[in-house]
Amino acid sequence: MELIAATSGSRSNNLVFTSAGNRSNLRDWLQGRRDFDLWTVYYGDRPGMFQEGSDYYLPRKGAKFQNLHYCYGQWPQKLARYDAVMVMDDDIVIDATGITRLFEIRRDLDLWALQPAFRLSGKVSWPITAVHPTAKLRYTNFVEMACPLFRRDKLDAFMQVYDPALVGYGTDWWFLHTLGPQIDNRVAVVDEVTCVNPYDKDKGSGGREIDALQTHQIRKEVWERMKALHELDEQGRVHHEFGRINKSPLGAVTGMLNNFPDWAYLNAKSLAKRLGVRGRS
Repeated sequence: MELIAATSGSRSNNLVFTSAGNRSNLRDWLQGRRDFDLWTVYYGDRPGMFQEGSDYYLPRKGAKFQNLHYCYGQWPQKLARYDAVMVMDDDIVIDATGITRLFEIRRDLDLWALQPAFRLSGKVSWPITAVHPTAKLRYTNFVEMACPLFRRDKLDAFMQVYDPALVGYGTDWWFLHTLGPQIDNRVAVVDEVTCVNPYDKDKGSGGREIDALQTHQIRKEVWERMKALHELDEQGRVHHEFGRINKSPLGAVTGMLNNFPDWAYLNAKSLAKRLGVRGRS
């Protein structure tokens, strides 16, 4: 397969990598202050879609870490020029200003891995990844694989052991395992920058694209095989916050005000659900 590079050439030391389908939010990622290149692996059925705006473009089926592993094998010298790489689900709602700020925070604090905090208006699979409006960031032992940002040498080490048979399930713990036990102040959830991880029901009638690659049950079975093969032990790996950097008092108030609509919506939806269940009983 041929990798298509933009004629203008690369312009940043930061890279955003994604596997994108027809319903992707890539165009939103390019709005605002931008200091990153975009590498798009397109798995859809409309040739050339999202090529404009991408610094690297490749038509290929597969999930994002499968495709990233393939690109590492085919074009390692292109990836080696970047200081940091953000590996994004294609439906994440965020803009270029937010993405650029994440790269700045990673560089300033020399973080090995981070993620933007998830807003409550979208899916939050793990409570530790939900936004804390009074914090700038929280040092943790966990980042979710929806939109992690890696120091590139740490991603290199993961790609050397990663098996592309694994699709999604378990990649977070596997990557964190490669970092070793001493990760205090090296991994963070960034509350200063937030994003929305859309609910599955909001993705249209097609559902989750990853389910077309492997069912949830098969993904779990593959992870169990990988754990045994690579001696990966996730026992005792509970989510933990080591510390945080708080916002100023004014910033904390602003953060809470900005977060209030999501909080109110979530609580109203929960109340409506409880009333609905009570009304049917």
